[in-house]
Amino acid sequence: PTSTTNLYASYAKGLSDGGEAPWFANNALKVLSPKNSEQYEVGVKQQIRNFLVTAAIFDLKQDNQYSKVNADRTFDFVEQGEQHNQGIELGLTGALTDTLDVSSGVTYTRSRLVDIDTDNYKGHQTQNVPKVRATAQLSYKVPSVEGLRLLSGMQYSSSKYANKEGTAKVGGYSVFNIGAAYKTNFAGHDTTFRFNIDNLFNKKYWRD
Repeated sequence: PTSTTNLYASYAKGLSDGGEAPWFANNALKVLSPKNSEQYEVGVKQQIRNFLVTAAIFDLKQDNQYSKVNADRTFDFVEQGEQHNQGIELGLTGALTDTLDVSSGVTYTRSRLVDIDTDNYKGHQTQNVPKVRATAQLSYKVPSVEGLRLLSGMQYSSSKYANKEGTAKVGGYSVFNIGAAYKTNFAGHDTTFRFNIDNLFNKKYWRD
């Protein structure tokens, strides 16, 4: 590492709520045990003038819970195998001008289900996990009004599979947001008032 470069590595284990069996499963409404996850990440952070550039690679494994197809075409909601995500993240934050800041990032993810019995759920991108996600935000400091910033943002998600078999795909989408933030002293306390409009153009999309 140097004064403008930092390398890092991290390891984390997590626990999240187990899923509930859907109504059509033989064990309908049963709640499975909590899901374990394990993640490794290594990356670099580089300061270049007014900008912080980041890059990281990650490897995430999480217990997989899904509706397993039985020989008689019924389903059991079970925990079996893992969802394995691997990818890279890139980021850029900093000041474009004295009054305009930017924050942006893009993530590429390869996701697979492994060690499960249902073969047609394997060998392709996991359901509802887009390969590419990207975000960008701009913050403009209004020179004539102290404490006032105008905000804008965009979120992008690429196409993804809508079913576990990987036979149905939904298109990608972009969502735009705008807002404002006003920082002032209110009743003797530092206070920030915020106003936001999410999904400015009322885009209809399939959530990740």
